[in-house]
Amino acid sequence: CRLTINSMARTSRDNICSAMTLLFSYEEEQAKEIERTEDLVDRYEDKLGTYLMKLTRAELSRSDSESAAKYLHTLSDFERISDHAMNLAEVAREIYEKDIRFTDAAQRELDVLRTAVSEIVSLVVGAFIGNDLEMALRVEPLEDTIDGLCDEMKLHHVDRLQKGVCTLSQGFVFNDLLTNYER
Repeated sequence: CRLTINSMARTSRDNICSAMTLLFSYEEEQAKEIERTEDLVDRYEDKLGTYLMKLTRAELSRSDSESAAKYLHTLSDFERISDHAMNLAEVAREIYEKDIRFTDAAQRELDVLRTAVSEIVSLVVGAFIGNDLEMALRVEPLEDTIDGLCDEMKLHHVDRLQKGVCTLSQGFVFNDLLTNYER
């Protein structure tokens, strides 16, 4: 189970990173690959979750029982990362199809946020795979930073809307990006 969950974690990480690149360079085949990968991650979750549930019904040592519970919880987290990859791919498609362009300021903000999200996903996956508590402890402060960035970016967005620098259409997509990055 551990090896398969490690693979699932890497796959989810790679999928979200791939989706984030779509936002700047949309390619339909890459979007389809993100969707196929999301289906794969869903199957990972289903098969592993079913197996782990059966396993927890057996008499396990305390350590094995704790591991199984941790793995069950972690499965849904990694699957959710891949869900957000799918959501980002859909936003990227909308940006491409509607030829939406962000202001330079909004683009710079999104670049900073994308970098932070890439870092936190890498930290989470690395900490899990390496069972590295020190690395894991770096996640929460970065999450707080990302939350703060999103809040600040929402305020900047409202300011740009009020000044007429951006449109509602851009705003909806911008907010979709913020929501998925934050989660």
